[in-house]
Amino acid sequence: MPRIAEMISDRPWVGVGIAGAIALLMVGLFGYLNAAWGYALFLLAGGFWGISISVAGIYIFSTAFESRRLQQICKIALFAGVWFYLYCIAAFGGFFSHETFLGRIELRWVLFGPAVLGALLSLEYGVYQLLITRNRPTLERYRKFIEREKIDTLAMRKALIDEVIIHKSLFSVSFIRWFRHTLILWGFGLLVILELFAVFFREAIPAFGFPDIWEIPGHPVPTTFGFLYDLFGLLIVIGCLIALAWRATVQGTDQKKFSDTPTVLFLLFVMVTGFFVEGLRISAIESGEPYLAAEFVGYSLAFLIGDRSDTLMSVYDPLWFVHVFGSCLFIAYVPTRRLIHSCATPLGRLMNSQKQMLLAKKEFILSGLLGKKKY
Repeated sequence: MPRIAEMISDRPWVGVGIAGAIALLMVGLFGYLNAAWGYALFLLAGGFWGISISVAGIYIFSTAFESRRLQQICKIALFAGVWFYLYCIAAFGGFFSHETFLGRIELRWVLFGPAVLGALLSLEYGVYQLLITRNRPTLERYRKFIEREKIDTLAMRKALIDEVIIHKSLFSVSFIRWFRHTLILWGFGLLVILELFAVFFREAIPAFGFPDIWEIPGHPVPTTFGFLYDLFGLLIVIGCLIALAWRATVQGTDQKKFSDTPTVLFLLFVMVTGFFVEGLRISAIESGEPYLAAEFVGYSLAFLIGDRSDTLMSVYDPLWFVHVFGSCLFIAYVPTRRLIHSCATPLGRLMNSQKQMLLAKKEFILSGLLGKKKY
């Protein structure tokens, strides 16, 4: 608390921003906001973050535009996104709390909201601590070597493709490790991106007063999303199974250090329970509409369940809670395990591609050891 008070005293605009978030929360609590406010603010936050990431990409991977102007735009867009994200949480908090008090929201969604918010905040804080806070001393020490004019943009772009996107170095070391890593990483990443778009179509568009296409059986948009959910989820499951099989083969060897069995089992559990929830949901639909086959994994499980669906539906709600809260726990768990290296390692690969900067850094260290002040 003293630190927050000090921050507000040094930066009055922070206090104004927090006061605005509190005002949104209170207005929502008294029923003067609807869900559209929260989704609009969420879209604004995402838009500003998209601008910030795009400008950062231009800054790092090209020589276009004036450097200082790009830095300013990136910083402004980044912090604007943070503030709109805070306002989004405040608006949603006020609105859904008001709706809960009136008894308009099912218990499952009352519990889901705080759980997913806590998971996201835990993830964001953990990633910030690991990628920013821990590396800040190193960044400050070698800031003088990180200049845009010294960036080898060609090497940077090559490293982006080879090391961040296709993981070429890992492929050269072990095909199995590369294959399971690629399936899990890209399956998980694409699933997260898909869910963000699904929130827009499934939640935001109806909140703005447009037709709820998710309630239209066989509509091509939710049908496509259902197919992609199953596809990306299946990639993760296959990757996890390969990881477990590989872990069994390297037991007792040095290769064991490259495995993270608890994380793999946790992720596999979340994905499998999700597929069973989907299968039970489909099995409860007696229409047998062909569009349901798009969710091919859940549809296959529903086919196997068959006539037992009435009996098994008694476990649907408990299994839904297990899957959803398991997913939230996994999101919060990510920064604590090796999976976070999927974010940290690509950054290191990009920096290692900058030979001129690394050479300057080594010369600086050597000059210090030899008692020479070169800089």
